[in-house]
Amino acid sequence: MCGITGFYLKDNLERLPDGWPEKGNLLLKEMLDIVWYRGPDQTGHFTDGVCGLGMNRLSIINTNTDPIPYFNEDRSLALVFNGEVYNYKDIQFGLRDLHSFASDSDTEVVLHAFEERGVDCARDFNGMYAFAVYDSRKKELTLVRDKVGEKPLYYYYDGKAFYFASEIKSILCAVDTELNNDCLSYEVFEVCVDETTLFKNIFCLLPGQYLRISEKGMETGFYWTVEANIRDIPDDEAWIKRELTDLLVDAVELRTRNTAHHYACLVSGGVDSAIVAAVSKPEFIFTTTYDQYGDDYSELHYAELVAKNIGKPLHIVRPTSEHFERYRSRIAYHLDLPGTWTSFNMFCVLEELSKGSKVFLTGEGIDEIFGGYHRYHLLNHDQQIYKLDAMSQYSYLIEKYYGSPVDRYVRLVNRSTDIYNERNNLYLRDKVASYFNRTESIVHGMGLTDFYTTLQIILHMSDRMSMAYSIENRAPFVDHRLLEFGFGMPDKYKIHDGITKYIIKEIARKFIPVEIAERKDKKGFMAPVNVWFGWGQSGKYDRSGYKNAVYSDWYDVFIAKKYGWAPKGLTGDPGVRNPGAPR
Repeated sequence: MCGITGFYLKDNLERLPDGWPEKGNLLLKEMLDIVWYRGPDQTGHFTDGVCGLGMNRLSIINTNTDPIPYFNEDRSLALVFNGEVYNYKDIQFGLRDLHSFASDSDTEVVLHAFEERGVDCARDFNGMYAFAVYDSRKKELTLVRDKVGEKPLYYYYDGKAFYFASEIKSILCAVDTELNNDCLSYEVFEVCVDETTLFKNIFCLLPGQYLRISEKGMETGFYWTVEANIRDIPDDEAWIKRELTDLLVDAVELRTRNTAHHYACLVSGGVDSAIVAAVSKPEFIFTTTYDQYGDDYSELHYAELVAKNIGKPLHIVRPTSEHFERYRSRIAYHLDLPGTWTSFNMFCVLEELSKGSKVFLTGEGIDEIFGGYHRYHLLNHDQQIYKLDAMSQYSYLIEKYYGSPVDRYVRLVNRSTDIYNERNNLYLRDKVASYFNRTESIVHGMGLTDFYTTLQIILHMSDRMSMAYSIENRAPFVDHRLLEFGFGMPDKYKIHDGITKYIIKEIARKFIPVEIAERKDKKGFMAPVNVWFGWGQSGKYDRSGYKNAVYSDWYDVFIAKKYGWAPKGLTGDPGVRNPGAPR
């Protein structure tokens, strides 16, 4: 895992201004220094004055120090890379007659694969990645982001100057920007989930997207989307169980091969993380609990069952309101954009986990792909009325009464504090409709919507919290093969007889205790912030208060600059690792 950054300056194509490329090297160093924690093992940068590339490296697979950036044999291509390509050995095998390899690095494989196939090479990658390749002959820079959106990539472009980075704060070293009050995705989802961000002219490269910039200008496109790669899965439950079991196991095992370190597993006591732990058999298992606040905030019993199932001790972290107040500004600093306070749970547990592991596994993504959210019951239940013979000629009355499936899901996912704002509502309806229109299944439509929206902020927070401690999170269940399978199978295997995530729970019985597989009281990683804030007499959840508080944390750090770059007063004791603090 690493942090990458760079620039492309069209004004420098014909003649370099005075002081270049030295000024470019100084800028790259500043952009890398501010995200040192993303790659504390090695750093390097390069510029010819037109394009600059920089990379901080966290060594996982290849622990040797190779020159950064990576160059091909004739040095016409330069690459910086963030992430892991788990199947790089297979890809390397197909390239060995065409190229000589100086290392056992997936980064070098990516470089030569790009040299042979361009952007299309990423179609064969199984992993999480974001990379940039500069072709010095064409004076062309290409950015590529992974299929699912695990590894971040942002860019700024004003028609002439172009800057990119793994984190927005690196770009802010190069440009002056201001608050973007026209970020509609934030208005309706509480988080930024599409190209626009809360910083003007700073954009997010989307999952499966590439960007190419040269003297001709900038263009973007997609080399992979879920809907273009969906498999045709037969309506055969026994076959689905066999094939999906093999696929789940392979996705987990693939992410445990290239570690070169002890790895851990973060469990909540739910089905998903329990499967990951059972298959991966990690050295360490961690969980968080708030049992000091009662059973509503604890799943410790189930996490203990997971640990017992695989014969490993359970490391328990009990965050408090004091931890919350101490860390919240630091978390906002690392997130770059407003997130949710589920990031607090991960931040606290990773502080402990990072003391013994450089890699950990989680169960993120399976709810979106295989119908795990309870809200899916609502639309799925409504659809059953269409199957009544008596209503076969009255679909227009059903929609008049209920609203269309898109309208119903818009009402469910709308987190705007102004639910009557026509502009926000039109944006949200168009967004949800664009995903529902990609499938004939209501259940798949809900899943696709959540994959492209809410899952993106989950992956965003996971990346930022793990990188804050210079460790790597691997999420087997967002393997792109699982997406292609999950959105291709009949949706009755997602929600069946009132059971969400039905086929996953059936498969889970083979690996985990039945008590976990049959749970109906899943809580997830949640902190009792509603209690800490005193929302309502019994700590009732306050959506507006939550959004305002999270936004205020972000605003204080990035807009008001209340703390400077690194929040003051958060350095902790001498000698303690302190993400976000100056070195």
